[in-house]
Amino acid sequence: MTQDLASPDSASPAASDADVDYVLFVDDEKPILSSIQRLLRKQDFKCLFAESGADGLKILESQRVDLVISDMRMPNMDGAQFLSQVKARWPLTVRMLLTGHSDISATVTALNEGGIYRYISKPWDDENLIEVIHEGLRIRRLEREKKRLLNVTQQQNRELQKFNKDLEKMVAARTEEVRQTADMLELAYQQLKDSYDDFVRVFSTFITSRGYLIKGHSQSVADLSKTIAEAMALPEADVKHIYYAGLLHEVGKLSLSDDVLSRAEAKLTRQDAVEYQRYPLLGEMALTAIAELEPTSRFIRHHTEYMDGSGFPDRLKGDAIPIGSRIIRAVRDFVGLQSGLMRTDAMTKDDAFKLIQDNAGKRYDAQVVKLLAPLVDSYTGDDVLPHEDKLGVGALVPGMRLSRDLKNTNGILLIAKGHVLTEKIIEKMLSLEKLENRKLSVFVMKR
Repeated sequence: MTQDLASPDSASPAASDADVDYVLFVDDEKPILSSIQRLLRKQDFKCLFAESGADGLKILESQRVDLVISDMRMPNMDGAQFLSQVKARWPLTVRMLLTGHSDISATVTALNEGGIYRYISKPWDDENLIEVIHEGLRIRRLEREKKRLLNVTQQQNRELQKFNKDLEKMVAARTEEVRQTADMLELAYQQLKDSYDDFVRVFSTFITSRGYLIKGHSQSVADLSKTIAEAMALPEADVKHIYYAGLLHEVGKLSLSDDVLSRAEAKLTRQDAVEYQRYPLLGEMALTAIAELEPTSRFIRHHTEYMDGSGFPDRLKGDAIPIGSRIIRAVRDFVGLQSGLMRTDAMTKDDAFKLIQDNAGKRYDAQVVKLLAPLVDSYTGDDVLPHEDKLGVGALVPGMRLSRDLKNTNGILLIAKGHVLTEKIIEKMLSLEKLENRKLSVFVMKR
């Protein structure tokens, strides 16, 4: 049920119930708000609407709001400024940004200053928008439940202090309840912690939705790079940032022209090559304002360097190149030689690895190439691996766990790897098949 756009304070008395979720949409374009209102009319949460950041703040001052979705480009107070105030005054409210592809720098500002959970690109996909809203509300409910469970635990601890020593059985029962509560709190905390990882992965799919960027390329680079980093026994933090850098290494390409991106690296003119070779620097600049991603941005800056100093942008040599960048360079070229990124005549995986191997110790780190060798045979695209099954949606049952990310035809992440399927999720997959007029192949862990 939604509110009239002209009167956001006219909710029914039942709207104040603690069990009702409230979502606030802020956009200076009334047709967009009207479109959202029509789309969400039958949802089980209540919608509030504001046509400016100032109006949005007034609503927040008088009404509990669980989730805010704000447009980026607005007069007087843009989305980043508005969400920054929301973060400062209502930190528990989940914040999301509605933005276009051209707003990458503004999106980074909103992420850093407004603490957004994720953003939604314009134009949005209706099913995806609804799914994102439900996901944000689920996070908010987890936070409320975490607070409630913490209060319950504190109350139980006070009760335990009053128990008589002779009531050992009662004490044991209460202690077990506290232990279970602590486990639930830990699970809730881990889910909130994992939401940052999910954002990076969603950001990666947003990058590859740009024309001429190869869908799945960054995910393959990230997965192989992570495997090699783990085999080298690098610190856990370094492995994480190497994985992030693999996912986001093409973020700087969002600033390049379609003409440059449409051609393989070997076919670039000298003038185009100068523009193209700026993308690692642009990628570093896009992420440098986010303190959590500083190591990631450093790996991205140097991921196109070669061991012999013939790479770019800084022409570093040997050990002067960070180990994470050396890993990504070899993997990125191995995948890129097969995808048409580097040359128009795409190579087979065996020929691609032979070229990499022939240049071990010259262009590529010899240890990285050695660890890449046993991964070549298992790099089989959509082939089913020994630990998984490939099923149609009709064969899925609740409780199965995804072994790979599920994405739509535009390469946008819908459900992350490791997610446990429910009846509702399976129903959503059936709807997606009808929407995209294609049969889905879903990869799940063997049971």
